[in-house]
Amino acid sequence: MMQRFSTALTMSLALATGAAQAQIADRDAALAPAGDTLREGQTLIGTPLSEPGFSPELRRELELDLAIAQATLELAPHREDSWIWLGRRLGYLGRFEEAVEVFTEGLERFPDSYKLRRFRGRHLARSRQFEAAIADYTRGLELMDGVQDSFEPDGIANAYNLTLGTFRSNLHYYRAQTSFAIGDFEMLVAGMQAALDQPLMMDPTGDMGVAIAYWLYIGHSLLGDEARASAALEPVHADLPIIENRNYLRGALFFKGEISREEMETFPGAIEQFAIAMSDRLAGEDEAAETRMEAIVRAGASGFWPAEAEILRIRAER
Repeated sequence: MMQRFSTALTMSLALATGAAQAQIADRDAALAPAGDTLREGQTLIGTPLSEPGFSPELRRELELDLAIAQATLELAPHREDSWIWLGRRLGYLGRFEEAVEVFTEGLERFPDSYKLRRFRGRHLARSRQFEAAIADYTRGLELMDGVQDSFEPDGIANAYNLTLGTFRSNLHYYRAQTSFAIGDFEMLVAGMQAALDQPLMMDPTGDMGVAIAYWLYIGHSLLGDEARASAALEPVHADLPIIENRNYLRGALFFKGEISREEMETFPGAIEQFAIAMSDRLAGEDEAAETRMEAIVRAGASGFWPAEAEILRIRAER
């Protein structure tokens, strides 16, 4: 692996000194359509996956970060963080399978690393290996037993350069979210609640809270518990000082009835469109839900696996 990612250290350091790290304001750029450039693999519904449609400027920044991570691993393979950051930098470029390989090799050196489990799990889920991802999250939580939680560093800084999640809360959150893909809605709601209940989850901006509320509403609704679904949305308000998750805020407000369907239709993002589709699904309008979900999947270079999984459930019920 190290030979595969070999990059001249002097070249990487020269690049690093010649270019400043740019802030990336819009994380949804990673899901933009990418024209005719396809990469291997398909979504769960058979549509092709493609190269993320980055702007030239953003691609240069991401590839510079990757070169630095490659050089760092060459210099310090004995450090856990070297493997973490190389894998993460590959993931930002949409190279999820390669990222999984890096995290796997890192785990051979650091088998008790809950951090490597957390990140490999995320990239396994993005590669549609849901059971393996859940196993990694579960093992990561086991490895964190008795370990002091800490905030997880962001690889792409938000506008305020604030870290919003902790390792334990993210392990709970992503295990819960991935459980949606396999139809384990009990784990979806239990895990989201566990993420919300973590001691370090102060969430002053509301970013984590609105994402959790969004998925709690979906999970409780799918389990037929309308009271708990409504209760999950009670802390959500339009004036929350959200930094990153305005898409989840809009989705939660839509579920809450504070954003109309007509207004929601104007937001093309996957999270907002999935909220509309799930509203149709919960109302028994499966054909409309499936049509919208397929459009979401086709619009994203990396697809959108929650919609893919729900489409398969709709089709299986026919």
